[in-house]
Amino acid sequence: MGHGKLKMEMIGDEKTRFRTYRNRRKGLKKKIHELSTLCDVEACMILYHGDAADGPCSSRPDVWPENRDEVERIINRYLNERKEDDRKRTLDLSHVLGSTKTNVEPEKLMEKNGKSEGRAFEAGIELEELSYEKLMELLEKLDKKIKDVDSLIYFKKKEAVDSLNPI
Repeated sequence: MGHGKLKMEMIGDEKTRFRTYRNRRKGLKKKIHELSTLCDVEACMILYHGDAADGPCSSRPDVWPENRDEVERIINRYLNERKEDDRKRTLDLSHVLGSTKTNVEPEKLMEKNGKSEGRAFEAGIELEELSYEKLMELLEKLDKKIKDVDSLIYFKKKEAVDSLNPI
């Protein structure tokens, strides 16, 4: 016969809770050992299970593998890879500004964008030379331009749909 559905709440009886912990800990260690062996992956497990004052549980964590050096090596590998990932994801503003130049010749910009329609182009300005305030002004202008372009796209799409479906 199968087991009934288990309620996911803390077990009230201390002895039953400890027995359940001990059995499940053993099962977790077996599973992580199997995963590590069968799939050739590095894995470790750390379980903290209360203070000695709380009952029969020790304040020492349960760790797998039992070799402390192996656990430290796996954890250090994880931490080092996390640092690398964080470095890849976050860019220092000075790095971005140092590598992003806006040396655009007006003729090339006009060729790329078609006619200029009398608009002035700011050419030859390097972002890294701008002050914080000027960069913030530029950011606000760019945000406004993006909103303007989004609105224009919306109206162009609406016009296209309306021309396909005349009333």
